[in-house]
Amino acid sequence: MESRLNIKSVLINIVVVLLLAVFTGCGKPEVTELSSQTLEQDTSWSGVIVINGDIYVPPGVTLTVEPGTIVRFKKIDEKSDQNLFHPDSPYYPEAELIIRGRLIARGTPDRQIVFTSAEMRPNPADWGALNFLGSDGNVIEHVKIYCAYNGIHAHGSSVHIANSEFARNGVAISFKKEEEEPGAPWFGKPSDMRIVNSIFANNKGGIGCRNSTAEILHNEIRENKFFGIWPKEACEALISYNEIKDNDRGVYLYQVQGMQLEHNNIYNNRSYDIAVAEAQDFPVNAPNNWFGTTDPVRIADRLFDRDDDADVAEIVIQPVLAGPVEWKAKS
Repeated sequence: MESRLNIKSVLINIVVVLLLAVFTGCGKPEVTELSSQTLEQDTSWSGVIVINGDIYVPPGVTLTVEPGTIVRFKKIDEKSDQNLFHPDSPYYPEAELIIRGRLIARGTPDRQIVFTSAEMRPNPADWGALNFLGSDGNVIEHVKIYCAYNGIHAHGSSVHIANSEFARNGVAISFKKEEEEPGAPWFGKPSDMRIVNSIFANNKGGIGCRNSTAEILHNEIRENKFFGIWPKEACEALISYNEIKDNDRGVYLYQVQGMQLEHNNIYNNRSYDIAVAEAQDFPVNAPNNWFGTTDPVRIADRLFDRDDDADVAEIVIQPVLAGPVEWKAKS
């Protein structure tokens, strides 16, 4: 196992080096090193940015990351003086971007933006997150996010995410309504996310949401260690035209209400394609999905609901599609 992790670490560094070469041509890229700081005015980043602490984008300030930029985070200790805030929820002990203002990271197909670890042997949770707190109007397009604790973390924020890739993170995207910090200016505000045309592969978890709204469309969600998508409680989420396969649980549900889960390919997940948690006591409607087969016995074996535990809710999957959905968005 260790040798496999080392190989993956080497491959991540090779990818970053190749991206540097592609994005910057033959010339040596400009490298900017930043310690913890608060941005006092609108700021643009380009070239290679090496971060050794928290970067805070306060209300009224926009951070723009230019196409082709590579942002690399060094590991810091929880007690480091590079933590701008107490390292507790909603903050991270690792270095992070804390966005109360706005982040615009809009790459292009041939000049993608990368957020990743600066370590020689990168691992999940080397850095914290792109951490949105009560922030609106954020854009993440043609971006690669590697080796974060949470690639994108949002409390009471809106973020548009498209054509991006998340790999080797703790959880790729986690967003929620703020309910734990009564004194926070964003307390009681749900998050609102649009996540489209993106890849979530080889993270510990794919997409998690709680008491928020979302559109999750045309994504490939595969080979994540614990779950592909994990909605919780009041999630008015439209989850459609996704390829959800080879995760432990494809879709895992906790007290979910308001979710639309249909026209997805959900198959070949290791434990279950769809599973309810022990506390799920609301019926779950998941019609018009493809489960890799038309055999009702095989489909039922890939679900965990009232048929397996009389104390939890039923998953209603009828009608079941007779063939796979064309899940990729038309260009």
